[in-house]
Amino acid sequence: MTRAEQQQKAETLLALHHASELLVLPNIWDPLGARMLQRLGYPAVAIASAAVAFSLGYDDGQNISLDAMLDAVRRIAESVDLPVTADMERGYGEQPGEVAENMRRVLQAGAAGINLEDSTVEGGPLHAIEFQCDRISAVRAMAEQEDIPLVINARTDVFIGGFDGDHEARITETIRRGKAYFDAGADCFYPILAGDIETLKTIHDALQAPINVLALGNTAPMRDLEAIGISRLSLGPGMIKAGLTVMKTIAEELQQYGSYDLFTKDAIDSDTVRTYLKG
Repeated sequence: MTRAEQQQKAETLLALHHASELLVLPNIWDPLGARMLQRLGYPAVAIASAAVAFSLGYDDGQNISLDAMLDAVRRIAESVDLPVTADMERGYGEQPGEVAENMRRVLQAGAAGINLEDSTVEGGPLHAIEFQCDRISAVRAMAEQEDIPLVINARTDVFIGGFDGDHEARITETIRRGKAYFDAGADCFYPILAGDIETLKTIHDALQAPINVLALGNTAPMRDLEAIGISRLSLGPGMIKAGLTVMKTIAEELQQYGSYDLFTKDAIDSDTVRTYLKG
């Protein structure tokens, strides 16, 4: 991929965050999934860090190496013509300079966007706002050096843990962090687990900027999210969990000498898989 091509992909990805239509990203973890999404007409591909980790036999939370994650990013980015955004968790480092250099390697692997969260450890306390802003600013400065408008999706874990307070206090802190992260150079804000429409509307009205929502069972419907101005919906590890659910059901059925229907009836055939592989 040339620098001009990567620049164009990053610009396309950023523009998708400012369109009137919700950007829906069913996160994948391998080239086949990426090519399937391209074939189905999706405008961009998102990589779920948890799905990559699970597929390699590790738990989420930076339990696989940066090299292993970069290998997945590179293979996926090379497999499609679409912009690819990768969840890079906590940046595989703590200090701003270290995070920036790690994200340089993500750019060099072909990504057009990243997720960067503000937890100090998985499910633990959050970085101070000023320090997280330094981390975001360092990544933005690196991207400017590379002359690629990397799309930074700044995730806050206020609603997960590491922050004490009731629901209203969490909303207030989320808005405070969102404003600061945008000022530091973020392009999109990801208040993960803030899924009800009232909470999201309050956050969006205060920020008036692109917001990413995680799709869960209790997340507001996509039409409602789009109506209040939400820019992006991602599934995280939802796709790999759904696939594993089907695999488990098939395996349990076979243990009981059951039907073959679960993996033969209405299943994608090899010719369809080959159409995805051809791009």
